[in-house]
Amino acid sequence: MKTGVVARLMKENVVIVALLLMVLIMAAISPSFRTLENLNNIMMQIAIYGIVAFGMTFAIICGEFDLSCGALMGVVTILFTDISKKSGVVPAVLACFAFCLAVGLVNGFLVAKIKMSAFVATLATSIALKGFALNYTSGKPINNVNEKINSFGNGSFLGIPVIVWFFIGVLLISLYVLRYTKFGRGIYATGGSMEVARMAGINVTFYKISIFVILGVTTSVAGMLMAARLSAGNALYGNDLSMTVVAAVVIGGTLLTGGKGNALKTLWGMLVMGVLFNTLMILGVQANWQNVIRGVILIAVIVAGAVFSKKNTRARVL
Repeated sequence: MKTGVVARLMKENVVIVALLLMVLIMAAISPSFRTLENLNNIMMQIAIYGIVAFGMTFAIICGEFDLSCGALMGVVTILFTDISKKSGVVPAVLACFAFCLAVGLVNGFLVAKIKMSAFVATLATSIALKGFALNYTSGKPINNVNEKINSFGNGSFLGIPVIVWFFIGVLLISLYVLRYTKFGRGIYATGGSMEVARMAGINVTFYKISIFVILGVTTSVAGMLMAARLSAGNALYGNDLSMTVVAAVVIGGTLLTGGKGNALKTLWGMLVMGVLFNTLMILGVQANWQNVIRGVILIAVIVAGAVFSKKNTRARVL
């Protein structure tokens, strides 16, 4: 009986178990992994992308996803860096938010109103944003020598990096909205079955557009933090963002089919990704092979999730 309970708990928390195993193995074989500095590095690595991952959690629960957030992050770093140099930080922040809201509304309109698939719509947006960023900068990075911005992006509060505090704040907001608000329930209902939600009187068009706006806002915050941390803007920043955050959300246990998942699962997924990247770097694995390993892991997780979902469905039917 006890063995069955343990097996069930391990099956339901396979991501946490995998994370603990990775941490224990790396702590045993690498002294540098056990340092506080390395823990700080892991948290800094996942914080910026993690903010977008929470936005992607809303989208995937709602049955959609966004391929344009990587290109959008590059544009945000450029706009924030350039405008803050010319006009100050406040106009730069407002401009970035306004631009990302507009992109989110365009994506949402194309998907919810024009009925384009999210893949096609956001891929087209991504191509357009990448072209805009390259033309804006002539393919060159933009540097910012503002020491206050740089110290903010690399600063800490109570011993925790400021960027990590933003990550925690977005996590808490996401948890609250998805679990305790009418808006969160509408997201789950729309992702679970759009037709059923529509017959229940839920404005599915509103929720479909909203999730792209949320992704725009989270990408804006993440992009500005990245620009502040690196004191630069570059069209290449965020190139792997879309793949990384989708992988983290899916690894955490949120279903690509929609209707199931939460921000806490995404946190575990981001931690797995963060520890994995850190492990590969400590072991000296080349960057190109790191991408191969990430892709293989993502495929394995999606296949395992699909198999597990079919087994659960068959069990419920029986």
